Amino acid sequence: MTPFMTRLRHPLVSSSADSAPRSKVPLRIVGGAACVVICAAVAALPAGGSAPARGHRTSAVTTAFRRVFVVSSLASSGPGTLRSAMNLANAGPPGALAAIRFRVRGMITLFSPLPAVNRPVTIDGTSAPGYRFGGAPVVAINCNRLGGLRFAAGSARSQLLGLAVDDAGGNGITLDAGRITLNRDYIGLNLRGQQAGNRGDGVYASAASSGNLIGVNRTAATGYVANVISGNRRDGIELSGSSGNTVESNRIGTNPNGQLAIANGGNGIVITRRSDRNEIGGTAFIDHATGQANNPTGDKGTVTPVFVVPPLGNQISGNSRDGVIIRDGSRGNVLNGNFIGTTPDGDGAIANLGDGVAIDRADNNQLIGCKFVNNPFVYYNVIGGNRGNGLRITDANNSVVQGNFFGSAANNSTVVRNRLDGILIDGTSGNTQVGGVIPLGNVSAGNGRNGIEVAGRARGFTTFNTFGGLHAFGGAAPNGNDGVLITSTGGDNLVRTNVMSGNRHNGIELAGRASGVTVDPDIAGLDTEGQALLPNGGDGILVHGRAHDNVIGGTLRSVIRQNTFSGNRGYGLAIAGRAHDNQVIDSYIGTNIIGLKALGNGRGGVLVAGTAYRNSIGTFGQKPPSNLISANRGNGVTLLRFTRFNRVVNNFIGLDATGRRRLPNAGRPVLNLGRHNVVRANRT
Repeated sequence: MTPFMTRLRHPLVSSSADSAPRSKVPLRIVGGAACVVICAAVAALPAGGSAPARGHRTSAVTTAFRRVFVVSSLASSGPGTLRSAMNLANAGPPGALAAIRFRVRGMITLFSPLPAVNRPVTIDGTSAPGYRFGGAPVVAINCNRLGGLRFAAGSARSQLLGLAVDDAGGNGITLDAGRITLNRDYIGLNLRGQQAGNRGDGVYASAASSGNLIGVNRTAATGYVANVISGNRRDGIELSGSSGNTVESNRIGTNPNGQLAIANGGNGIVITRRSDRNEIGGTAFIDHATGQANNPTGDKGTVTPVFVVPPLGNQISGNSRDGVIIRDGSRGNVLNGNFIGTTPDGDGAIANLGDGVAIDRADNNQLIGCKFVNNPFVYYNVIGGNRGNGLRITDANNSVVQGNFFGSAANNSTVVRNRLDGILIDGTSGNTQVGGVIPLGNVSAGNGRNGIEVAGRARGFTTFNTFGGLHAFGGAAPNGNDGVLITSTGGDNLVRTNVMSGNRHNGIELAGRASGVTVDPDIAGLDTEGQALLPNGGDGILVHGRAHDNVIGGTLRSVIRQNTFSGNRGYGLAIAGRAHDNQVIDSYIGTNIIGLKALGNGRGGVLVAGTAYRNSIGTFGQKPPSNLISANRGNGVTLLRFTRFNRVVNNFIGLDATGRRRLPNAGRPVLNLGRHNVVRANRT
């Protein structure tokens, strides 16, 4: 971080961490207006004058100023005022860059709206006397219920630096031109950091605006706060048809230190009307002051963890609706490193009153917390403390969610619960990818309802490497209901290589008319190694309602050898209600993951109850054992009175995986009280 240089009254040169050095000379006041002076060139645009690539860290001031105007009065109008300087800047030739600097500090109260900016200009509140880098603005524009500040056509490449903009009758700042930079501003707060909200959005970017930088942290300095956008009557930021923007290092919905809510009346950030390819946050994860990298799991539990708040992420907390909502056909947007619904350190709650993140009728959006080459969770989104769900995906296709925490605090050891589900996928959402190969999994733990819920007609859903009900490589953080609940009728849903343990009810539940679900291979009731107890309060897996044509088990090998449903307080596997035509294969029920150690379920191995029919526990089409059902406290398999046409075939019941050593169940190997059930070719 470039050190802040103490300003003299009229310094010849000044610099800051997010702006290039710039020459300053005193201006003579002639006829009540500031004279135009020529400043030396101090920086240049990239070749061709194009905007930097998305996510590129740039200085806030990128080119020489041909004209500089000085504000020497806090009056609403007249000589030396901000209004006069803006009019003079607007009178210049198109494309000529100008700067407005301040020799005064305090509040400018407007009695008529300011003119729209229609030339490139940097309005630099950081030049005001007494401004400290990293501190609050010292110049405020009190819009006095009039229109806010507008960057109109012709103002591309303008900047607003170090000002407070409050009490507008509409939006605080409206962007109708591209490549605008907003940095070190208060939008909706006064100079004391108190609520003085604008009556519209804090920042509104229209379809005429793209490639903006809302917040600049070019050195990725840990703890840097770019803008505070809070207390506005509508949304904090709305991107409406606006694409290619970067929003980084802001506090949205809180006070300046991020410890208390100053709610925006709507959402924290809205991305709507086909706003595409926006980056919310960033991928930095190293504390430049110490050189330490974020490593909340301690290399998967092998070393002491290190906690670094991702420096480019935003704190989006305390808002009256959702933290972030992406909707109406907006595509290709990415969230990295944001703390949504939490305190700045990610370990406490400052609730958004809706969902943390909502994706509604918007395809191909992503929440990404690491890449395949990283340790897990290096620039994770931490989404907790929200009154709704952590993440809700509705009628949206091809969402990708990898390397994030939902309900588990940033420190991976405490809980910041979302009141409802950690992740909810519903409507007709298709091809949602939650997790991936190690290290791309997620943590969804400690939430009020389920770690993950898949409902409606959602199809093509995958959860892969999710910790559901426990911290990453750690102890229990129970979800209030299940690790994962699937009621979707869409089909082709996959629960693969997850650990669903420590939940208050079931590890995995298939209910309603759920169909076309594959559960393979997963752990429910044991720790991540599959060697020690971490029980769910109910069953390892419960299939009930009219759930049908689901497959428990298969050949999707990974770091988990096969389904292992052991150590639960209920049954390892229960099929109840009118569930039918479900198949259970390649599952160990009551043992450790290698099938040699007793880790029995509390009530029994397998229960078939209600009027369940045509379900198969095992199959003849493979080498035995089809399933291993051993060491449970009740019966190995129980088929109750009204069950019918179920099959229990080709299993090891009461043996270890080798078939040579007994691991007996406490009750009978099989108790069959139903009608027309087939029990055959099991080794006991």
